[in-house]
Amino acid sequence: MKEQRAESGPYEDWGAIMEALLRSDSVAKQTAFLKLNRLISGFLAALQAWDHRGEWEDLRQTVLMKLVKSFCRGQLRESKAFVTYARTITRHEFYDFLKARGDTTVVESPELEAEEAREETREGETALAMRSALHRLPEEQQRAIQAVYLDGRTYEEAATATGIPLGSLKRYLRLGLGQLRAQLAGVLQGG
Repeated sequence: MKEQRAESGPYEDWGAIMEALLRSDSVAKQTAFLKLNRLISGFLAALQAWDHRGEWEDLRQTVLMKLVKSFCRGQLRESKAFVTYARTITRHEFYDFLKARGDTTVVESPELEAEEAREETREGETALAMRSALHRLPEEQQRAIQAVYLDGRTYEEAATATGIPLGSLKRYLRLGLGQLRAQLAGVLQGG
């Protein structure tokens, strides 16, 4: 039972799966590809897209290409964010497909809608707590975290953009992230 749980949806290390898809041998790539297809197919099933089953392969390919691009740009660092992003992209691609065909009737499973509403509320609360905690940090730490984690720059790019020496930037990141972790401990455990 424990082994089965480790292989299903949100318990996957999607970052490692994407790395395997992009950089591993053919067997690991195939396994990663199958896991990603299963994830996307699950979202299509939740969207009750059964009448369009013949189009799933094209939809999965489109979603997978968007996931690869976002991952390569460093936008998908956390597994939970990866699953949420994949679900959102799948939904948008399916709705765009329906609109292109002139079909405006879309019925999502009520469980999915309720879970997404709860998740959006949690994400909004977490984002608000994160912004508040970030603003309580010293300015140098704020600038370093903004440049690296929010703007997506490398350490070297962030050091150049902010004018903070590389060693200091890394120190500010370490200190700032430690303070954020302490400030957000209750929020992160509750989510």
